[in-house]
Amino acid sequence: MKRILICISLLIFSLLPTLVLGREIYKWVDEKGLIHLSDDLYQIPEKFRDQVQKIIVPDRVDEPVQASEKSPVPSIAEPEKPKVAPVRPPSGFIPFDKFIYLTEGMSEAEVLGRVGPPTQVTKDEIEVEGYFTQRGIVKREALVKRYYYIGDPDLGERTTVIHFKNGMVTKIERIFPPTW
Repeated sequence: MKRILICISLLIFSLLPTLVLGREIYKWVDEKGLIHLSDDLYQIPEKFRDQVQKIIVPDRVDEPVQASEKSPVPSIAEPEKPKVAPVRPPSGFIPFDKFIYLTEGMSEAEVLGRVGPPTQVTKDEIEVEGYFTQRGIVKREALVKRYYYIGDPDLGERTTVIHFKNGMVTKIERIFPPTW
């Protein structure tokens, strides 16, 4: 145990001068372009001693290290972009003079021909109905879809929702904009 303590203390005392005192390190480049570092000037070959750079290692960590002088990079300020109002989707409002010609039982093609394409379409859904008969269970499937003609509430325009079942109009809703 004593031997270990003696070895550790000798090691600490031998490294203490290198940790406490400031040091100089020498840097040079050989013919091959390799960078070499040494703390002893006499270890540097004589033909490279004229190009040696001296690097000073500070005594303590808290001492400031000389930073290499760098020219500050000028910041290029980007010009301000003009603010653009958000783009509103086109109004899908159906005016009353066209709305009065929409009726239940019309085909999807007739609706598109009279009022044009909708603002929004829901995905096709399948509605399944089933009932019992004397012969067994009868199952009916129907393709259901909705067209939304969305009006601009700021202008007081109404939104129209047209429900289709198997390509035929089953319900027409006219939704008024909120008035709060």
